[in-house]
Amino acid sequence: MGVLFRIMIVMAVLAVPMAAQAQGKIGVINLDDAMSNSSAGKSALGGLKAKFESREKALAAQGDDLKKMQDELQKKSVALSQDAMKTKAADFEGKARKYMEDRNKLQQEEQQAQQSVLQPLLTRLQKVVSDYAAKNGYSVILESHSVPYFDPKLDVTAAVQAEFDKGK
Repeated sequence: MGVLFRIMIVMAVLAVPMAAQAQGKIGVINLDDAMSNSSAGKSALGGLKAKFESREKALAAQGDDLKKMQDELQKKSVALSQDAMKTKAADFEGKARKYMEDRNKLQQEEQQAQQSVLQPLLTRLQKVVSDYAAKNGYSVILESHSVPYFDPKLDVTAAVQAEFDKGK
């Protein structure tokens, strides 16, 4: 029994350095921040915003008009005849349906444009993260949104963003 105990102690002592060596360095990155704060990301997002800004303003005005129309309907519902009320309600519903269709269409177009513009940048950013990890001895770099807590010293976002900006 004593020999077996000594063998287990020796194995445990030998395993500690191996386990410590296998741990490696861990980093955490906020990919959204690295992308949106980089010069390429700012440029791409600014272009997307400019592309859709006028349509978003028009849609917001359309929404404001609908709100006013709804308020007017509620205020005048007692004074209007039943036929007039039905006509105004049908007109409101048609405009509300058109507003929803326009809003959904704009959202889909924005998402598609964002994906087509940002996907190549994200692919490049992932390559920069991989190169940074290899160059600096990181075993793993985790996305910050998937980690409930991390020591801020582990955050490599700024360093990766700087590398991303260098490699335009």
